[in-house]
Amino acid sequence: MTVTVHMHGNLRRFMPEGRDRATMELPADATVETVLRGLGAEQDTWLVAVNSEVVDRDRVLAAGDLVDCFEPVAAG
Repeated sequence: MTVTVHMHGNLRRFMPEGRDRATMELPADATVETVLRGLGAEQDTWLVAVNSEVVDRDRVLAAGDLVDCFEPVAAG
């Protein structure tokens, strides 16, 4: 199945060529955690939304999903 992954902020460093968005081909039972581990971003990602809904990392993805990943943000 194909999903689109959108890495916000500095998480782009985990994407091919530092892009913020990429289409990925995944197995049918892939979860959010599958995507994060595949990119090496599991430790740096704080929040994930699928189709604009905040989800847990064990959420099973479906074809056409948009996975948005966010890092922690600090303000001073």
